[in-house]
Amino acid sequence: MIWLGLSIAIFLGALYFSPPQIFTKHPLSFLAIVSILFLAIAWNVSPTLPGQAPGKFYGLIFHFYGASLLTAMFGPAIALTILFPVAFLGVYVIQGGYVEASQHYLMVCVLPTFFAYLTIQAIQKYIPKHLFVLILGNGYVAAFMSVILSGSFLLLVRMLLGDAASSFDFEGWLLGLIIIAFMEGSLSGMLLAIFLIFRPNWVSTYNEEAYMSR
Repeated sequence: MIWLGLSIAIFLGALYFSPPQIFTKHPLSFLAIVSILFLAIAWNVSPTLPGQAPGKFYGLIFHFYGASLLTAMFGPAIALTILFPVAFLGVYVIQGGYVEASQHYLMVCVLPTFFAYLTIQAIQKYIPKHLFVLILGNGYVAAFMSVILSGSFLLLVRMLLGDAASSFDFEGWLLGLIIIAFMEGSLSGMLLAIFLIFRPNWVSTYNEEAYMSR
C-alpha cells in the first residue's frame, strides 16, 4: 500500500500545481487524452530479437516512456498528472497489479520527469538560446539523461539496500540502460522537433522571441 499511497500523493501534488481546469483548454483538452492512450500502448510494446530470452532487461527492445518529452512540452506538474493514468491504464488495466502500476509510476515517470526537468533547467540557464540547442537539449539530451540518471539512482538504492548480489550482471544492466536511453532520446528529440515545426504552441519551453529574435 505504501507504493500506491506515495504515487497518489505525488499525483495529487502535481494536480494541485496544474489545476484541472487547464486540461479543458486547447491544446491540452485533447493532447492529454492522446498522450495517455499513446503511451499506455507504447509501454506494452517490446519486440525482441530472434532467440532472445523474453523479459531480459538488457535485450534490444523498443520502449518509449515519454516522461521527458511531456516535461519539455508542458512542464513537470502537467507531465506527472498525465503520466499517472498512463501507469494505471498501461500497467494495472493491461497487465494487472496496482503495486506494479505504482512502482512503474514512481520509477519510470516520477524519476525521469525530475531528472529531465533538472537537465532542461540547466540547459536553459547555461547554454545560449538557439533552436538547435532547444531541440537537441530539451529533446534528446534531457531524455537521455533522464533514463541514465534514473537507472543509476535505482541501482544505487538497490546496492545500498543490499539487493545487488555478487552475481548481478552490471555489464548487461549498463548496456540495456544505454540502449534504452539512446532510444528514448532519439524518439523524444524527433517528436519535439516535429512539434516545434508544425505546432510550436504545444511546447511550453519554446519562446519565439528568445529563440527566433535573430
